[in-house]
Amino acid sequence: MRILSKGLRTSGVAALALAGAFALPQAAVAGSKELKPGDYPNRPITILVCYGKGGGSDQAVAALQGPASKILGVKINKINKPGGGGLNCLPEFAQTPADGYTILQHADGLVSRYVQGDHDLNPITDLQSLLIMNVAPTGLYIRGGDERFMTDGKADWSKVVAYAKAKGGQMTVSNLHADMEMVTLAKVSEFFGFKAKQVMFDKPAQRYGAVIGGKLDLLIEQPGDVAKHVQAGKLMPVLSIWPERFKIAPDTMSTGADLGMKWEPLLRMRGLWVHKDTSKKIVQYLEAVFKEAYDSADHQAFIKRKSLDIVNSYLNAEDMKKALAAGMKDYATVFKASGTKVRKGM
Repeated sequence: MRILSKGLRTSGVAALALAGAFALPQAAVAGSKELKPGDYPNRPITILVCYGKGGGSDQAVAALQGPASKILGVKINKINKPGGGGLNCLPEFAQTPADGYTILQHADGLVSRYVQGDHDLNPITDLQSLLIMNVAPTGLYIRGGDERFMTDGKADWSKVVAYAKAKGGQMTVSNLHADMEMVTLAKVSEFFGFKAKQVMFDKPAQRYGAVIGGKLDLLIEQPGDVAKHVQAGKLMPVLSIWPERFKIAPDTMSTGADLGMKWEPLLRMRGLWVHKDTSKKIVQYLEAVFKEAYDSADHQAFIKRKSLDIVNSYLNAEDMKKALAAGMKDYATVFKASGTKVRKGM
């Protein structure tokens, strides 16, 4: 990991990925048929999604639902429980039995908010990891056709910077209450010498609509999550927060190669967990099932379509725990250096 300005370091998840870490040695996973435990499952399984419909987490789970249901032989139901920056779902999940019939879907915010003491569910010791299924970098977007930030019909980052400086901190950015995006925007703002006003939403449709409708100036989001809006011309990428340009946006400048920002960008991570007391046989079976579903042709088409192959988007349960532990350690360093509260003992 490289040292960032003001002594901050990027999250373990991000640093691992950039080092090819999402190419950590993967333990072999036996085929699901060999691991099927008795008559489990004999009824539908529920995945509790901690974010709103239409967002990246919702899309990621939807893409795994079909392939995993075929392997399991039962229906997988998806229930969205947004709110509280991804925390409103946790009490409901905590009340469900540890029988493998309720799976928690969450993102890196589960780690960062634990580090801050906003919830008490340790992602490593209080939950059982299944897989990281989604890893993605971040970009900034303007409304399609927003001439304020365009030159010769193309989005122009230099105009965004000039506008932000002229507005004296009043340029608005549509965001969600997630530490990864907030830290990322703070680092970008610091490097380019401007301040911005962040407006937080829990629901993706509201977050995207605020920029598409012209109410807010910019959107910070992962490229695959808004790909359909970009293709429809409703949004335009204006900055790729990555060492090089995204293949999905070859005309959009990158913070690294184009603009000289020497920073290991943070990454959005999405994973699946079950209760820590879930039967080991069920855990091993579910891990094998979701690995097969992840590797299926339909799901791999989704990964490519959503540009989730910029880095390797899969980690098995054991390597997921290692990445989470590294993320906890490094988020604690980030927050301490920035004066943000940190859980006692971290």
